[in-house]
Amino acid sequence: MTTVITRRRARRDFGLLAVWTALVAFAVLLAIAEPRLLLQTVDRGARQAVASAGSSTDVVVQGQVGTPRPGNDLPLIRPTAFESLAAAIPSRLPPALASVYSGSTTAVVGPTTLMFANDGRAPAAAARPIEVKLAMITSQNSKAMELVSGRLPGDTSATGRGVSAPVEVAVPQAAATAAGVMVGDILTVSGVTGLAASPSAGTLEVKVVGIVREAQGLAARTSPWQDAPGLWAPQVPSPADRVDPVIVGMLANSTGVAAASETYSDEFTGKVRLRLSAAAFTSAIEARVASELSILRVHDERLVGKSDAEVTVQTDYLDALQAFPAQERAATAQMSVMIAGVLGVSIAVILLLSRLLVGRRADEVALERARGSSLLSIGLRALVESAIASAIGTAVGATIAWLLLPGPIIQPGVAAVAIAFALLATPVQAVLQVRGQWAGRRVPANRRDRVDLVRRAAARRISIELTVLVIACVALYSLTTRGLLETDTRGIDPLLASAPLLLAIGVTIVVLRLYRWPVRWLGALGRRSRGALGLLGAVRAERSVAPLPLLALTLAVALAVGGGLLVSTVRAGEETASWQHVGADVRVDAPVTDAQVAAISKSKGVTDVASLFVKKGVQLRLGSGTNFATLIAVDDRFAGYVTRLPAGGASATGARALALLAKPVASTDPLPVVVDSSFGRQLSSRDIGAYYGLVFVPMHVVGTTKEAPSGFLASPFIYVDRSALADRIHADVTPRTLLVTGPGASAAVSTIHATPSSVHTRTAWLERHQHLALVNGVNSTMTLSSVAIALLAVIALIAIVLGGARERGRSLALLRTLGLRASLGWWLALSELAPVVVAAVIGGVAAGVGMVLLLEPAMGLRVLAGGLTEPPPTISFAVIAALAGGAILLLALAVLIEVVVRRGDRLSEVLRVGETV
Repeated sequence: MTTVITRRRARRDFGLLAVWTALVAFAVLLAIAEPRLLLQTVDRGARQAVASAGSSTDVVVQGQVGTPRPGNDLPLIRPTAFESLAAAIPSRLPPALASVYSGSTTAVVGPTTLMFANDGRAPAAAARPIEVKLAMITSQNSKAMELVSGRLPGDTSATGRGVSAPVEVAVPQAAATAAGVMVGDILTVSGVTGLAASPSAGTLEVKVVGIVREAQGLAARTSPWQDAPGLWAPQVPSPADRVDPVIVGMLANSTGVAAASETYSDEFTGKVRLRLSAAAFTSAIEARVASELSILRVHDERLVGKSDAEVTVQTDYLDALQAFPAQERAATAQMSVMIAGVLGVSIAVILLLSRLLVGRRADEVALERARGSSLLSIGLRALVESAIASAIGTAVGATIAWLLLPGPIIQPGVAAVAIAFALLATPVQAVLQVRGQWAGRRVPANRRDRVDLVRRAAARRISIELTVLVIACVALYSLTTRGLLETDTRGIDPLLASAPLLLAIGVTIVVLRLYRWPVRWLGALGRRSRGALGLLGAVRAERSVAPLPLLALTLAVALAVGGGLLVSTVRAGEETASWQHVGADVRVDAPVTDAQVAAISKSKGVTDVASLFVKKGVQLRLGSGTNFATLIAVDDRFAGYVTRLPAGGASATGARALALLAKPVASTDPLPVVVDSSFGRQLSSRDIGAYYGLVFVPMHVVGTTKEAPSGFLASPFIYVDRSALADRIHADVTPRTLLVTGPGASAAVSTIHATPSSVHTRTAWLERHQHLALVNGVNSTMTLSSVAIALLAVIALIAIVLGGARERGRSLALLRTLGLRASLGWWLALSELAPVVVAAVIGGVAAGVGMVLLLEPAMGLRVLAGGLTEPPPTISFAVIAALAGGAILLLALAVLIEVVVRRGDRLSEVLRVGETV
C-alpha cells in the first residue's frame, strides 16, 4: 500500500518533484564546486606568490670547503667530498620541501687573492693589480661551459708550496682578455686574503691549460653559475683608474681546489642552491614549507646525516612570502562568506519547495491519518520518496561539479549539510504538519486560561527570538573583535561563514515583528475602499509574510547587496591603492629638466604636473636624538598638485603648509619644512636639522601633511622647497621623479624618452593587481555566487507564488460568484506577494549593508585591495537601486504569471469539495 501511494503521488507531482530534484542537484553542485573553487584559488595564489618571488625562495645550504691543516680547527668539508654531500642533501629534505624540490646547483668559490706573472712575461693588464677568484669545476657545471682553446684541467697532485707541478686551471675568455693571459701561462696566486696574511698562507702556482666560455642558452634561474658571480664577466675599472684591481675568475677541479685551500688564509665557500618549483605548491604545502624552513634554519644538521660537516641554511623564503598568509585568509574570508550564504539560500529554498510539496498533500495525508496511518508510516513514505529524489539530485550535482572542477571533495561537511536538509526536509515537515493537526490538545473552557495559554506561547516565541538575536550579536561581536588576519584559520572559517546567515535571521525576526504595523495601516485604508477587493487584499497582506519565505528572500537579498558592496569597496580600495603605489597617473623615476616639466604641463590631456628630488636615508638631528628620513625637495607646483589628486589628496591644512615652502627665506634662517603627519606627532621640537653629505642644514617645521608617498618611498618624510635646498647645499638637485596626472599623461611623458623600467602607470598597476590569482578568484566567486543567488531568488519567489496559488484560486472563484471579473486576480497575487518582497528587500538591504559595515574590518579587504590603509566601506546606491529594480521586476513577473495561470481556471473545478487521493 505504501509503495502504491508513493508511486501515485510521485506521478501526480512529477513536475514539482523534478524541480525539487534539480534544486537539490544545484545545491550539491554549489556545496562541492565552490569550496573546490576556493581551494583552487588559494592554491593558484600560492603558486603565483612563489613564482613572483623568484630565486629569493631558493634554499641555500652553505659550508666551509677546504683541506684541514694543523692548527685550523674549523669543520671543513673536503672539496672531493662536497659534491657527494650536495648530492645527498635533497634526499634528506623534510616531506613538504621534498615535494616542491625541483633541482639544485653546486658552487665552490674561493676568496679574492692577488695574481702575479710567473714566467718573466708581464700580463697585458699588469699596469694595475690583478685579483682572481678560483671556482671549482663540478660534474654539474662542467656541462654548462664550452672550450674555446686548450683543454680542461686534469687531475694533478699539486699541493701548493714546495710542489713543482702547478695547478691546472681554465680561464674564462673575457677574463683572459682582461688579464692578458693565454694557454700555457704559468702564474702565481697569493694565498693572502684580507688585510693581513695568515701564518699558513703561501703561494700557489697555476698553469692555464684552457680558455672557456659560458654555454649559450642557460636560464638565469637554473644556471649553475648563479653562486659564482663575476666569473664570466670580469670587473674592469675605468682606464683613468690606476688603483682598483682587475678581478677575474679561474676554474680548477676538486684536486686543484684542495691544493689551493692549503695555501689560502681564508676558506673556500661551498653552496648548494635548492630550487623550489612554483608549480608544485599549494596553499597547504606553502604553510608546511614555511614551518619546515623555520626548523631547518635552527637544526641544519639534519641535512648532513652522519657526516661531521657543518652547514648553515639560508633563504629569503619567509620574507618573500610574508604577506601571502594574510592575503590568503582575506580571500578565503570573502569567498567563504558567499559560499556559506549561497548554501544557506539553497537550503531555505529547498525547505520552501518541500513545504509546497507537503502543502499540496496536506488534505490527503490528513485522510490517511484519519484512516489509522501512524506518524512513522507517513514519515517513511515521505522519506522513501525524498531519498530517491535526493540520491538522483546528489549524483547529478556531484557529476556536474566533477566535470567542471575535477578533484576530490573539499569540505565534505558542507555538502553533507545540503544533502541532509534535502533528505529530511519533506518527511520532517510532513510529520510535523500531521502531528499539529492531530495533537489532541484540549482548549480550556475558561477564557482567562485561554488567554494565559496564548501569553505563554507568545512568551516562548519571544524567548526563542531573543535567544537567536543574542547569538547573532555575540557571534558578530566576537568576529569583529577577534579579527581575521590575526588568526591562523585555514579553509572556511565557520564563525565568519555563518555571519550573513545569523545576521539575516536576526533581521528577519525584526522584520516579522515590525511589518505588521505598516501593513495594518495600509490595510485600514484598503478596508475603507469600495467592494471586496480592498478588504480581501488587506486580510491576505496581513497573513502573507511567513518566516521561511521571508528568510529565504531576505538572505538572498542580503548576500546580493553585501557581495555587491564588498566588490565596490575593494574596487574603490584598489583605485586608492593605485594612487598610493604610483602617486600619479604616470610616475617617471628619471632625471628631468625644468624645461621638460614645463612642456609636459602644457601638453594636451595633462591635468597636473609636479617634479621631485628625492634623497633617501637623510640623517636628522632632532631635539632628543637622531633619526633617518626621506628628504623630498618639491617644486612650486606640488602644493596645488596634491590638493587635486582624485584619491588620497592632502588636507586643507596640509596644502596651506606645503604652500609655505615656496616663501623666500633669509640665508641665515632655518629652511621651512613640512613633515608627514605621523612623524610630526613624534617631534618634541619644531627646530630640527639634516646632514646632507658634510653640510648641516638647520630646518624649522612649519606644518604637517597627510600626503605621504609610502607606497613607493620609505617613511618618515620631510618636504622642502627644491630651490631653497639647492641654495643651501650648493649641490645639484635636479628632479629625478616626475608626477603627471590626466588622460594625456602617458602620451606627454613619452616625449622625454625615459627608459620603460623608469615609467610607472596606474593603469598598469591596476591591471597587474586585478590579475592576481587571489583577487581574480574572489571576483569570480562573487560573480558566480551572485548568479546563483539570483536564480535561487527566482525559484523562491515561484515557490511562494505556488504555495498560495490554491487558496488564491478559491478566493477568486468565490468572488467570481459575486460578479468579480477573473482578470482582477492580479490584485490578490500582488497583495499577497508585495509585502513579502518589500519586507525582504528592506530587510535584505539592511542586512547586506550591516554585513559590510560590521564584517569589513575583519575580512582583510585592505590586503586584497593592495592599499596601505583599510578601505572605507563603500555603500553603492547603484547596487541597491539595481537590486530593488530587479525585485520589482520579479514581482511584476510573478503577478503576470498568476494572471496567465488564472485564465485557465474553471470555476466548477476550483470550487469542488472532497479532494482525495
